[in-house]
Amino acid sequence: MNLQFRLAGPDDIFRLIELYHIVYNGAYPEPLMNHYGIMKKFLETPGSYWFIAEGKDSNQKSDIVSSVVIQYDPENKLAKAFGAAVLETHRHQGLMESLLKHAIDYMQNHTNGADLVYATTRTVHEGAQALTERLGFKKLGIFPNSHKSLEYETHCLTAVYYRQAIENRFQNYSVHEKLRGLLAIVSEEIPSLSKLSFVDPEMPSKVLVEPPVLEMITSEHFVKYRYEKLKKEKELQFAFFPFHEPNTLVLSPDQSVEIFCYHSPGDAYSVIVGGKVDPTINYTPLFNTIANLLRDRQARYVEMLVRADKPKIIDSFLKAKFIPSAFFPALQLRNGQRYDYVVMNKTFEIFDFQNIKLKGLNQKYLEEYFNHWKLSSLNPKMIQQLSTHPHEEYHRPSPVTLSPVVSPKRPS
Repeated sequence: MNLQFRLAGPDDIFRLIELYHIVYNGAYPEPLMNHYGIMKKFLETPGSYWFIAEGKDSNQKSDIVSSVVIQYDPENKLAKAFGAAVLETHRHQGLMESLLKHAIDYMQNHTNGADLVYATTRTVHEGAQALTERLGFKKLGIFPNSHKSLEYETHCLTAVYYRQAIENRFQNYSVHEKLRGLLAIVSEEIPSLSKLSFVDPEMPSKVLVEPPVLEMITSEHFVKYRYEKLKKEKELQFAFFPFHEPNTLVLSPDQSVEIFCYHSPGDAYSVIVGGKVDPTINYTPLFNTIANLLRDRQARYVEMLVRADKPKIIDSFLKAKFIPSAFFPALQLRNGQRYDYVVMNKTFEIFDFQNIKLKGLNQKYLEEYFNHWKLSSLNPKMIQQLSTHPHEEYHRPSPVTLSPVVSPKRPS
């Protein structure tokens, strides 16, 4: 079959829905891939590129055999690749690698260009990890049990850098001491990060107060309107989470706190997108409460981005038991400089890593994540017992398997 690479259009929507239904057994967690209206709106949105590989069979019937999506953020010269799908009959032929390369090249040539392109890769087999590695993507971290299709899925964060993205980073800062192990792993991919110094953050210089009563609003259109209004008026202390629009708002009655979140009911995945907070409020109990409110709405995984040069803020989230899982150099572009970010998350599920097969540094990222989890969730006596008497003190097997496990073949 001779294949043609092209951009998808509205006439392709039903065939694309069918493709993802077949490849992922009807369990793809992102609504974009199975909802006609959402897909149509996406195709009409500037900066959205949906690429397909199409061919004709012996009866001259046209088939879509592969698909991948690129989103472009012109403000940050940033792009995201996701939604890779290949029919089983066309796997192991280098098709997705060729289509993804075509998609990135097209996006670079039809925009003002991206300094970096990032992607998350599945870990149920090594294929997706090897594909991005061949295209020059750097491994930056891991998101344990972040999504759920047929089962819990751990994803890896990767990015490929162009032009002077790494050299244009803001580097005059010190990293929180507790990120030392994570940064050591990322430095194996991006050696210049090893020049960063570390610091134990000082105690707050002012007395912080407990957060007020918080409530949650899930009126999607109002939430988006309110977010854009505050963003335009520059009232948000933080408002950077690429390619996510809020649909949930956590706020206090006097609106001294307004935290905007995206919550996906399909796989109970949530992210904290941005917000405004009275500067006298203690972040640790505030974001612990917000995470619990999302959990009460069936969220089982909550994620957020924190500027790496803000060790006091990072310390607040560490105390709220958010775990650093990825370090993303040069993610945000502001005033000609790019800023590093830490990805932090909290899960409410029992870890399940039986279905994963990790490649290279991704194994180290998982071990580092689990070490942070132990320090934040176990008392010191239990940690010591697990380290010195792993078999004598505890006879039940751990729910976490850190060694790579070969699993049956799964969709790409």
